[in-house]
Amino acid sequence: MTFFINQFLPVFPVVVLWLVYFGALSTYFKKEWLSRFVNFKILLIFTAAFRAFQAGLLSITQYYVWSGAELTKVLVNSPLSPEVPLSSFLRENLSFIFNSKLGYFLFYSWGHFWANALLSIIVAFVFYAFLRVLRKHNDRFFYEGETELGLLLALIVGWPSIILFIPLIFLAVVLVSVFRGVYLKETYTTLGAPMLLAALITMIFGSNLIEALGLTVLKI
Repeated sequence: MTFFINQFLPVFPVVVLWLVYFGALSTYFKKEWLSRFVNFKILLIFTAAFRAFQAGLLSITQYYVWSGAELTKVLVNSPLSPEVPLSSFLRENLSFIFNSKLGYFLFYSWGHFWANALLSIIVAFVFYAFLRVLRKHNDRFFYEGETELGLLLALIVGWPSIILFIPLIFLAVVLVSVFRGVYLKETYTTLGAPMLLAALITMIFGSNLIEALGLTVLKI
């Protein structure tokens, strides 16, 4: 179990999300060997479900760890303390949760695992809505499927890395446009390749950039 908690759990989501990224990359560039098995819709459903699965797995693991030690067993058998700052609305409407013997554990799991998953999904769909509006205004920025690609990449990078991902897209547009103009003699650049490049940079350097820019306060 020590190996599972200390070695497997930290690496598992990283490996899965990198595999999804390469799936998105291959799908975008229409690699026939992969397109027979996956598409953006499948990858989107899988990634959103994986965000929820990861939160559930972490919650179950936390319960196992706390319930297995005498010092922490009380944490899975205690209601949420009235001293914890919560709005009166939540206190009144979710009292059946917070006053149960799992109250503290459920509150902890929500704040440390589920809130990040939910926020990652919500912000990704807000970004998708922005892309849809942009395409409706001027569709020359998009090839078919690139709005769905943007949603998928936003789900992959998650919160708070999406805060870096979005501005990096604009930088990537410049870099890709220069490359296409100089080497491919192409005039227009759609957002597909820049979004893939921005997501790649975010996945590799995101944690370091968040710390360097003082954005760690956004982490959940």
